Amino acid sequence: MKTAVISIYKNAKFLEENIRLLKKEGFDVILAVDEPEDDVFEIMRKYNLKATISEKRRGKWRALNDAAKMANGELLLFLDSDTVINNLSGVNGADVVEVVKEVKGEGLLEKLVAVDYLVMAMCAKLASKFGSCLGVDGAAFLIKKRVFEELGGFKGKVNEDTELGVRAALRGYRFAVCGKAFTASPKTFGEWFRQRERWSVGGAEVFVENIFAILLRPRLWVPYLVLFYPAIFGLIVSLFFTESYIAKLLYLILPFFALLTPKLASVAMLAVYELENLRNLIAGLMSFIAWSVIILA
Repeated sequence: MKTAVISIYKNAKFLEENIRLLKKEGFDVILAVDEPEDDVFEIMRKYNLKATISEKRRGKWRALNDAAKMANGELLLFLDSDTVINNLSGVNGADVVEVVKEVKGEGLLEKLVAVDYLVMAMCAKLASKFGSCLGVDGAAFLIKKRVFEELGGFKGKVNEDTELGVRAALRGYRFAVCGKAFTASPKTFGEWFRQRERWSVGGAEVFVENIFAILLRPRLWVPYLVLFYPAIFGLIVSLFFTESYIAKLLYLILPFFALLTPKLASVAMLAVYELENLRNLIAGLMSFIAWSVIILA
């Protein structure tokens, strides 16, 4: 049996669309609702749903924990109401499974948000090759109920989803990527900025609290280092082409030879210059090839 826990703050958003698909996929649905509006109650009655409801905002992490206690499924899907599931194909028995998110829209803001989610998807995909991750995106992810209970559920953190994923990674649980979901974009640049600010603060909080445990496990952070800092490939390649102090010295000396043999001096200076360009070109080319292999893999 599988259970979907859908978090709702005030209005239903994509709730009904998700219920219809999840029922077809064999999911029992439980709602975790804070400060519900009338449309939420209407959908609950229509589909006869179980729910944990608070008239005051108790916090997403607490609402999800309350709902998870009501779940009977061996596999839990945590889903935000502003994210709509497209498919859940590819679940392969891993302990924690990230659902790939995309953003639809043609506006500038939607395109900026789409870039964010593309990078997150690439990070998750690469991390899955290592069998682990540095957090999950709470908009849509799956976790075995046994694992969720062993981890003690969500904690009261700014990024409760990231923190849960880090604890799962540090405990050695298996991580995978599957399916697809579409998530709503912030409506204004102010909302977009505040969301990224919250992600940054919450991510930093989790990283600082677990910094030594994380650093001792390179397979957790290497995928993110590579994707967030693609220029690292060029840096690594350039290490094999040591800085040539001889070349710098020749730049200073060769102009004086122009007084004796201007043609020879010009050719020599050009050769030294081109060798340095070749070094940079090779480093850049290797960086591009490595980046492309990861993205297309």
